[in-house]
Amino acid sequence: MSIRLLSTDFDGTLVGHHPDARTARSLAGALNDLRLQGAVWAVNTGRQLWFALEGLEQVKLPHDPEFVLTSEKDIYRRIEEGNWEAFGDWNAQTERQTLDLFDRAAHVVTAIEAMVATRDGIEVLYENGRLAGLMTEDPGTMDLMADVVRELAADVPEFSFNRNHVWMRFAHLGIHKGSSLAELSRLLGISREDVLAIGDHHNDIPMLDGSSAAMVACPSNAVPEVQELVRRNAGYVSPHPWGEGVADAIRHFSAVS
Repeated sequence: MSIRLLSTDFDGTLVGHHPDARTARSLAGALNDLRLQGAVWAVNTGRQLWFALEGLEQVKLPHDPEFVLTSEKDIYRRIEEGNWEAFGDWNAQTERQTLDLFDRAAHVVTAIEAMVATRDGIEVLYENGRLAGLMTEDPGTMDLMADVVRELAADVPEFSFNRNHVWMRFAHLGIHKGSSLAELSRLLGISREDVLAIGDHHNDIPMLDGSSAAMVACPSNAVPEVQELVRRNAGYVSPHPWGEGVADAIRHFSAVS
């Protein structure tokens, strides 16, 4: 078992609230070491492609990832500096599944919109003219909304969502960070035994449950549910937060592999 593919979340994992030069140097060193060993790096994020690339530009790491997995479903490959293309036909497949789901769950969408209209502190998010998710003012409200959406969508079991503390994206039950990572691994011919996944929040759980990566880790700032899952799957909970935790996890698994 060796690290051939690294999948890192972006917000709250790769990048924290208070980035500093020491963390940047440590993270850059760990990523460079992996690259010299021939490993491939993918940022696996809830951000759309343009927003993910904007974030990477702001972080200013020594090199971009080879792949960016966006919106918890799409796979893009870097073909040259600043240019990215869809990798395989996964993006088209997931879009067809998503459109079919929303057609079958139109009554669920209507019920969610009606529910939100009666509550304060909740923003409805749209993408391409379609209801895409919700944003709340605080984590407690998001926890409540997660329960409400599950109840409203009870008769459409495929209607699910990916979420963090204040943000939720509606999705097909089988489309998430884990399934996208598994597809990328398949396209690259890399087994799950050689994949390391690192994340911090609820929407990272599908790539940390052991199904798409045998090596899993999280920084110290990860939510309790993620830390418990990582420990349960014989993973590594770093004592360091954010990017320093990512660098620490890379070194941990590089040493034991």
